[in-house]
Amino acid sequence: MTDNHNIEESIKFRADYTWPKEGSKRNCPRCDNSMQLQADIRDYYGKPWWCHACQWQFSEEELKEE
Repeated sequence: MTDNHNIEESIKFRADYTWPKEGSKRNCPRCDNSMQLQADIRDYYGKPWWCHACQWQFSEEELKEE
């Protein structure tokens, strides 16, 4: 690894999504089925809402836009 480069700004892997309160419920804007709220844990890098029916993730910010 003689050609190793250091990045001056650190890379951020986990976005700063707004996480809803535990127990919140929403329906998918694409297929209107109920979505699953993912746990807000350090090792999860996805969006808070997951729709099993259409296999899509949503953030609170995206859902507020609709």
